[in-house]
Amino acid sequence: MDSNDSDDDNNDYDGAEAPRAAPHLLVVGATGALLPAVRTATARGDAVTAMARNATALRDLERGTGGAARPLARDFEAPGLREALSRAARDSPFTGALLYCPLASPATVRALTEAVPPGRPAVLLLTSAHAAPEDEDADAGPWSPALLPPRARPTPDCRLLVLGWRTRPEGSRWHTAEEISEAALRVLDAAPPRDAVLGRVRPWSTRPSA
Repeated sequence: MDSNDSDDDNNDYDGAEAPRAAPHLLVVGATGALLPAVRTATARGDAVTAMARNATALRDLERGTGGAARPLARDFEAPGLREALSRAARDSPFTGALLYCPLASPATVRALTEAVPPGRPAVLLLTSAHAAPEDEDADAGPWSPALLPPRARPTPDCRLLVLGWRTRPEGSRWHTAEEISEAALRVLDAAPPRDAVLGRVRPWSTRPSA
């Protein structure tokens, strides 16, 4: 379930399908790298539970989206994460998630991905460090998320987006929040499901130093 993303209910009596659940995304990193994704998702009619540490920024985001972005201000490593997520989804289950939490423990990442019901997409954004070559030979060939260890995918329905970099004649650079958010939403909406790399992760020598 991998590819590159380079720069570049029950039925009623007559058999009709029941209405689909209204889109409700969980976005972790909602005031940083995934802020543009929150704005795009709410503009297209999705409800968003926006999770970040900065309560002031979350309140501003809530106002700026007309209440479509529902703030969940907390440190994701603080006790009670599963309970907080359950409350946030009580009246409207999550239909997907975008998760940028590079410092989170494996247990926290699993709790975040498991907040999304089975069969629904959760996109976990991974830093380029996950693609670091073990030796020079590994740096010489192509790389894809299929080379990641199984533990990198916390749940079967989780999709992975590895954040690489862009190279230009004047030097390499990291991707902007807009570029990251656009790629994350593409992976979220992709059918069939797939993993992706944003930009490039080889050769490692071209990786930005800061």
